[in-house]
Amino acid sequence: MLTKLKKLVTQPVFLSSAIATALLFGIQRLGIFQPVELKLYDQMTQIRSDSGKDSRILVVTVTEKDLQKLQQWPLSGEVLDRLFTKLEQYQPRAIGLDIFRDLRVEPGHDKLLKHLQQSDQIISVCKHSDAINPATPPPAGTQPDQVGFSDVVVDPDDIVRRSLLLVPPDSTSPCKTPYSLGLQLALKYLGNIQPKFTSQGELQLNKTVLKRLHSNSGGYQGIDAHGYQILLNYRSANNAVQQVSVSDVLSNHIDPNLLKDRVILIGTTAPSIRDNFNTPYSSTQQDNPRMPGVVLQSQMVSQILSTVLNQQPQFWFLPEWGGALWIWFWTLGGGILAWRVQHPLRLGLAGGLTLLALLGINFFLFIHAGWIPVVPPTLGLVLAIVSIVAYNAFNTKQEQQKIAHQVQEQEKTIALLQAMLKEAPSVGLPETALYQENDILNRRYKIVQPLGAGGFGKTYVAEDTQRPGNPPCVVKQLLPARQDSQFLEIARRLFKTEAEILELLGKHEQIPQLLAYFEENHQFYLVQEFIQGHCLTEEIKYGTRLSEAQVIELLQDVLQVLVFVHSHLVIHRDIKPGNLIRRERDQHLVLIDFGAVKQIQSQQQYEENQSIAIGTAGYSPPEQLMGQPKLNSDIYALGMIGIQALTGVSARKFHRDPNTGKLVFQLKPDTDRLLWSQLAETSENLAAILNRMVAYDFAQRYQSAQEVLQSLKHLSQE
Repeated sequence: MLTKLKKLVTQPVFLSSAIATALLFGIQRLGIFQPVELKLYDQMTQIRSDSGKDSRILVVTVTEKDLQKLQQWPLSGEVLDRLFTKLEQYQPRAIGLDIFRDLRVEPGHDKLLKHLQQSDQIISVCKHSDAINPATPPPAGTQPDQVGFSDVVVDPDDIVRRSLLLVPPDSTSPCKTPYSLGLQLALKYLGNIQPKFTSQGELQLNKTVLKRLHSNSGGYQGIDAHGYQILLNYRSANNAVQQVSVSDVLSNHIDPNLLKDRVILIGTTAPSIRDNFNTPYSSTQQDNPRMPGVVLQSQMVSQILSTVLNQQPQFWFLPEWGGALWIWFWTLGGGILAWRVQHPLRLGLAGGLTLLALLGINFFLFIHAGWIPVVPPTLGLVLAIVSIVAYNAFNTKQEQQKIAHQVQEQEKTIALLQAMLKEAPSVGLPETALYQENDILNRRYKIVQPLGAGGFGKTYVAEDTQRPGNPPCVVKQLLPARQDSQFLEIARRLFKTEAEILELLGKHEQIPQLLAYFEENHQFYLVQEFIQGHCLTEEIKYGTRLSEAQVIELLQDVLQVLVFVHSHLVIHRDIKPGNLIRRERDQHLVLIDFGAVKQIQSQQQYEENQSIAIGTAGYSPPEQLMGQPKLNSDIYALGMIGIQALTGVSARKFHRDPNTGKLVFQLKPDTDRLLWSQLAETSENLAAILNRMVAYDFAQRYQSAQEVLQSLKHLSQE
């Protein structure tokens, strides 16, 4: 168990995601991401659906026209007294005066004070002191339960996103009320519902608990969360409440239904008074980007009423440990994505879709009142992808260097074995072991059936009896050409090197994975992944011609594999239709049976198999026949497969014209020689590509599989 846990923790994906999560969580705690989080909060607020007007609230506004008509500001006590008298006759539930009345404004000041002191419906305002301004007292003679403070919490970017409901009483402040104007008006509307506090110190109205905002809630980090704050859930940018002017009320030009049983707020919307604030909507409002203070107060009242009476969802936030897990989830997901999808285009597409999914989930949660940070998981996703891509690139470079060294050792070993075979090709010839069904190799692999046989050895389908479900695998039995100890020691070294190379190459999805390798009774065995499908020989039978599009698709599929193989400086040495399997589950071609280890065979066995210097007649280029294969020797073999597929003629039937060096077909000695392209229905451009792939001189041939792919890509775009 400890071993598995240690292995898991040291995995690159897990390790990089854990480091990235810790790093991003630490940066988040410093508040560095907060400005971006707040902008994203504003964007989501703007694009979510508009809740429309709250029919329970009416705002009576002092407009610029009212100021011009009344020719005064502040409004006199007499005007406000008349306004209250007009409103009260329509039986509203509560009236809030969002205009300071700490100073005398004649005429009618004393009359107004008496009205305010005697009314149990009217809530006046005061203001607590802050770092810049002193406190503003309420109207003289009013009691704390007749007053609500109008303090507004503004974020560092000068935008109001929070609502302050409660402030602990301060004996030195002239503003004695602990309740905000919005909360006082909401309580008046709710009637008998009295505020109380839960055991956790949260404000409860009836059965509804108003969730408190803490210093690290949502996208906030280290904010001043003094008093009792909640995140302000705006109804709308411009359409939150019905508005009428003071002049309309005083002149009786108003529908009585707009007043009865309503919460009425009185305040100014005149731009010249400058009682307005920036909101999350401000960036999209061209004419009036700032919201009047009285409208802002009405939004606060509406939120409380909607939460208590309509069960409107309250904003919720993840705890700190939940936020860390949220970052880690997306960081780990990005790492896994980069680990599993290594093709650049596919990774870019998958990464983009994952990022869109992250943003979509965040917005979905936001419209359901969940504010979860966006920046850290987004950066975690990107950082994980980049780190794993960088790790894979570094790892690939290391593997390439390792394989390059192994290939060098392999070539030296091959040269030594060939020299030994030339000196004494028949010393200690091995006895061929034939395995029957149900025979067990290495006390693990149960033979199911023979799959193939030849001079190089035999191939079996077997069951791995030590894995759950006994999955099928392929066991290749390789027979050394000699059994003397000196030859076996060198052959063993070549076999081990080849197995190590195959293990690294098996990471490609179109190369069988090497599951195991072992030696038993001086014979060598490779155990590889079983590929369910059929050989390409079934598709390019004699007389069967594939279309140009089919051949291009075939070439591109194999070339993708050769790009990977050749990047590790490995030469397959024996590409032919029999070594290409069309995989059943995805129809991709899988490249099997790499050939360097076949050097442990004797030259006599090569000739019996019509194979020379590791390769198959018709597919092997001249330099490979001379025992000096190049990377583009594999390109030659693939080009011959393409020609065979287009013509329906076996690659062995083509020869080089002694005069032109071109690839020709001659049915009988006394018949004319035909260029291979004369037997196929193909374009001149594809024929030119194939002719260059099978050029006699390797220097005139394509030098890389990637170069051939580019030519085929240009061909498909024409």
